[in-house]
Amino acid sequence: MKTDDLSHHFQTQLTPLLGEREARSTTRLLMEDLFAYRQGGAPRELTTEEAELAQEALLKLQAGTPVQYVTGIADFYGLQLRVSPAVLIPRPETEELVEWILTDHPASTYRSIVDIGTGSGCIPLALKRKRPQWECSGIDVSPEALAVAAENAERLSSACTFSRADVLHDSFTLATGSVDVLVSNPPYIPPSELQRMGESTVQHEPHLALFVPEEDPLVFYRRIAELGRDGLKDHGHLYFETNEFNNELVVELLRSEGYRDVQRKQDLQGKWRMVRGTRPLVGRP
Repeated sequence: MKTDDLSHHFQTQLTPLLGEREARSTTRLLMEDLFAYRQGGAPRELTTEEAELAQEALLKLQAGTPVQYVTGIADFYGLQLRVSPAVLIPRPETEELVEWILTDHPASTYRSIVDIGTGSGCIPLALKRKRPQWECSGIDVSPEALAVAAENAERLSSACTFSRADVLHDSFTLATGSVDVLVSNPPYIPPSELQRMGESTVQHEPHLALFVPEEDPLVFYRRIAELGRDGLKDHGHLYFETNEFNNELVVELLRSEGYRDVQRKQDLQGKWRMVRGTRPLVGRP
């Protein structure tokens, strides 16, 4: 079988499952990321190993595995990142959060950035690529996620650093006045919202990075806001990605914690998905 035949085979098999548009997009990712073949390129014969890989990939997709986990690659803000089921697949909404930070802090600035719940490292890695002079780091509780982030930093020759910590533990702190920008896309989905989620996400993406207790869905936002009160520099900024259903609650939380100039922002789909606040003037020893 040749590469163009395989491309047609993927699309034919996936269309009943995904619909024509998504099947076409998924096929393109498979062919580019697994077989280094772009549509319109000169066809070539598949090797025996590639033919076996193609069959394995199709079976995984038919079982509902996201294509990014099949290829092991996710595109994010111009970067190709390694991903595995240990990390969330980076989403377009998170690219918009990165864009907001970059717009607020131009290339002439120096900033120290800490991303809490970094997963694949997508946020600090994207920021570092656009602002090489910034000091960008990420924190996660999952060793498996940190291994993915570290691999991405190495592949991209990025000076981002990653470390393990449980930010919900009382012993975790940020050095006083050490951070210009604190950013997080934390777990925010209570079990009651399971029915709103795609089956592929629930079945394949890490629950540790998705779900929060029903009785306290803002637990991570509250804790990170507390950390920012001392850890942020004067006029430092806190940025959150939020659940569209709790965005207003996060705004209220930041205001109750004393954050100034609290603003929220819609994503390109018109959903309220981002919040920004400026460090409180009071509360630091």
